[in-house]
Amino acid sequence: MAVFCKRVAPWLALGAMAMVPAAGAATAAAGSTQSPPAPLTTAGPAEVVASLPDTEAAGVAVTPEGRLFLTLPRVGVNHRDASLVEIVNGKPVPFPDVMTTVDPQLLLRGRGPGTAVRPYSDWIVSPLGLTRVGHTLWVLDEGKRAGIEGIPDGAAKLVAIDIPSRKVIKTIVFHHPFLRDTMQLNDLRVDPSHGEQGTVFISNNGFAKPDSSIIVVDIATGHMREVFRNAPQVSPAPGFMSYVEGQPCAYSLEHPCMPQGGVNGIELSNDHQTLYWSIPTNPEYYSIPTAALSNQDRLESSLRKAIHPEGQTVSNGGMAIDPDGNLYFGDASRYAILGKSPQGTFSLVAHDGRLIWPDGLVVQNGWLYVSIGQWQRVPGLHQGHDLRHGPYQVLRFKLGAGH
Repeated sequence: MAVFCKRVAPWLALGAMAMVPAAGAATAAAGSTQSPPAPLTTAGPAEVVASLPDTEAAGVAVTPEGRLFLTLPRVGVNHRDASLVEIVNGKPVPFPDVMTTVDPQLLLRGRGPGTAVRPYSDWIVSPLGLTRVGHTLWVLDEGKRAGIEGIPDGAAKLVAIDIPSRKVIKTIVFHHPFLRDTMQLNDLRVDPSHGEQGTVFISNNGFAKPDSSIIVVDIATGHMREVFRNAPQVSPAPGFMSYVEGQPCAYSLEHPCMPQGGVNGIELSNDHQTLYWSIPTNPEYYSIPTAALSNQDRLESSLRKAIHPEGQTVSNGGMAIDPDGNLYFGDASRYAILGKSPQGTFSLVAHDGRLIWPDGLVVQNGWLYVSIGQWQRVPGLHQGHDLRHGPYQVLRFKLGAGH
């Protein structure tokens, strides 16, 4: 949820609602009377559903009843607030509780010497990705905090929380040497159709240097596998350029002017048979059959042949899908949300000056929710000057309400 795009295709220019066929999609022959697919309808105006004065939100999950959950990572600022919250009456409330989401060192102040500190595996350190499957929240804890070198053992993990009981029901830790400090575990999707208890797919967009990949975790066994490490299909594209808050910016590890990294946003098709992913520093996005990706015995050389190029888009962060199969992408270069229909039609779904870095996206009950990041304003991109400031907002747009 923290990176960016290459040379932008002309049909994605702001206001250009051109119809572009997806890779492999059929197009009407010249002179055909077949009508082109209808474009996605522009969404209604934005509503603010969360406004935090000091802490930036990343992952977003919403229940059918409208309960809103947010991850508050510590990789940008090692804050003192809870790392996972529910928005209740407009206020962030630690979820599932304070003990699980607040740094134990802060909770120990005032207690006697020798009081045991909770192990990193027992509390949510710095979560980015968040998704909901039924009554379960799945949290991706990257374990990385600003100002602290490396990732302590137990800090990087998957955490499943039963929403009604507020109980942690599953924890899967990423241990070294599988885990590298140059990883950044970014976003996740849970596929319930493969594996005894399902399979988790994770985007690793890399941290500080190119080290991007996709990680596959079998929930029942905890077995994990990393694939496509630094392959072109998950990596920044040479010569990539985009716009950050109106300014042109070229991808450069030596002189970064925008968040760096590879594969970032991922999304599952509604039938769980296809995984999509985008690379904010690359105009291409891809898909792969989940039956292939979840097969832990399949050779990577065979897996790479199963990757399908979906075409080009703009996506600086997360992806979302609605019940009709429309995909949504955040486009910070135009303060916008783009949509792509199953027929391959691109449309400008939402445009709002507050969409400076649309990050976590999710669709629920006909609303598109989006967290607004400020990763592009961190000191490392501005000669040590921190340009971030509150409020840090989460917006929602009513889909189909614009026209």
